[in-house]
Amino acid sequence: MNENPLSETIWTDLAVGVPAILGALCFLTAMVAVNRVRDALGRTNTMSVATGLGMVFFILAAFAHVTVEHGFTWVNLGEVLIAIFATFFVVTIASMTIARAVFMSDTPLDPDTDTRDLDE
Repeated sequence: MNENPLSETIWTDLAVGVPAILGALCFLTAMVAVNRVRDALGRTNTMSVATGLGMVFFILAAFAHVTVEHGFTWVNLGEVLIAIFATFFVVTIASMTIARAVFMSDTPLDPDTDTRDLDE
């Protein structure tokens, strides 16, 4: 049995479960949206936002789980803040790089996609 009595309450289950479910919903929404977009450039744009937000929710769920099981520490909070910053940084740079590669490869784009800003 766990030594921490708070680990078995509904509030701790919610603190861990709600961010995890929200993260999963972000990825599910991204999957549905990607299947509705008609070109690679739009798919890249759709995935980047949902992936970044979903990962942040998963990081928060992991932090809540560790905090419930082992207690709060400043080191864990620092790790979470670094992980969230790194997630935003990596997702932003990766999505811009992939979108630029898609644009430069001359893949067919949907006629509704406006690329005037990318030509400059």
